[in-house]
Amino acid sequence: MKPVIVMQMDFGMGGGSAMYGTIKKVDPELEVFDCKYSVEKFNVREASRSLNNMVAYWPAGTVFVSVVDPGVGTSRRASVAKLKNGSYVVTPDNGSLNDLVKTIGVDGIRVIDETRNRLKGTEKVSIFHGRDLFAYCAARLASGIIDFEGVGEEYPVSEIVMNEELECEVSEGKVTGYVSSMMKGFGNLESSISISAAEKAGLKVNEKVHVIIKHNEDVIVDNIIPYFASFGWVEIGEEVMYNSSDGVLGIGINQGSYIGKYSIETGKDWTISVSKEGR
Repeated sequence: MKPVIVMQMDFGMGGGSAMYGTIKKVDPELEVFDCKYSVEKFNVREASRSLNNMVAYWPAGTVFVSVVDPGVGTSRRASVAKLKNGSYVVTPDNGSLNDLVKTIGVDGIRVIDETRNRLKGTEKVSIFHGRDLFAYCAARLASGIIDFEGVGEEYPVSEIVMNEELECEVSEGKVTGYVSSMMKGFGNLESSISISAAEKAGLKVNEKVHVIIKHNEDVIVDNIIPYFASFGWVEIGEEVMYNSSDGVLGIGINQGSYIGKYSIETGKDWTISVSKEGR
């Protein structure tokens, strides 16, 4: 059986349909699955975390296409990474591989050779590499037209672009990090605070926590809320902190929008501290 192709991107289904068509024109037998069309625009960190959370659940040899590409058409490398579990990731090398480098690991990485692995007739266009390079090359790889060596020139795994580490300060009873991404469809925020960091600080599920969110020096949120396993443990409309599927602390409102309520955005200027109630 030919490997399947799994796609994520930050520009919605409109562009995704063109990528589907490109893949099917290369090989109509290839199966293509949607992972995520709603990655926050330009948020490479979210792309990296999303990839890391899905790769392990697909069969070895799956070809993943991730297109969150604020540097499209510039000198950033368009690449294919071969993972240590046998799967492939076709993506701009801009930090999107960050988490996979640390978890599953990368066996090798190659620059897509545009003379061989670019959709014909698109040579004068530099703003849609999702269609013209990534989907096209992924289809050629999955169909067996090319092997990994046929992608293009190899370069050292050590040169893969890694994201700047978001600091996470842990002390007794308190942990501080950043708002790193948002689940806009549900209105939840996800922090840079790992579950293990929260445990190290002594935070425990089924207890209340004190949450302070600042935008630079301005306090946006200063609330005590419950820390539960999921949203359904609080009444509709109430706030709750939980362990996200991304392995970090998340905050939401049961059937409501937390980020909408407080107009929260992402980035290092949005800090979040969580402490035990009474600290």
